[in-house]
Amino acid sequence: MTSIIDLPKTVDTGSFARYVPFGDGREVIVRRGEERGFHYGLELGRKRVTLDGGAFELVRFQGLLSPPPLLSGRASPLPQSMEVYRPVAEVLFLPDAEVLMRRAPGGFSDAEVESILDAISVR
Repeated sequence: MTSIIDLPKTVDTGSFARYVPFGDGREVIVRRGEERGFHYGLELGRKRVTLDGGAFELVRFQGLLSPPPLLSGRASPLPQSMEVYRPVAEVLFLPDAEVLMRRAPGGFSDAEVESILDAISVR
């Protein structure tokens, strides 16, 4: 099976691609071939979505990034900024690709994710 993603693309190396579906800088990352199998973080949940009559897993992950070290004389990061270090993303697992869509912070809304999924076909 081959997936086709009908979104504006900024980078495509064959095994790694970046798409900007809404032209505002937010990206959808697609990994194919040897790039697949990336560790996305802690699994928060999963559901099945239907594309072209086939059912595929959409998995929500939370990453854990290390904040920069505190420097002498600087205040610690504000609690509201800590979400930057715990990003949430959803990954659609297709037979030939992994499609990463950032959800928080500053990621795609539910309606935008649905729009992205509508742009994917599997043949």
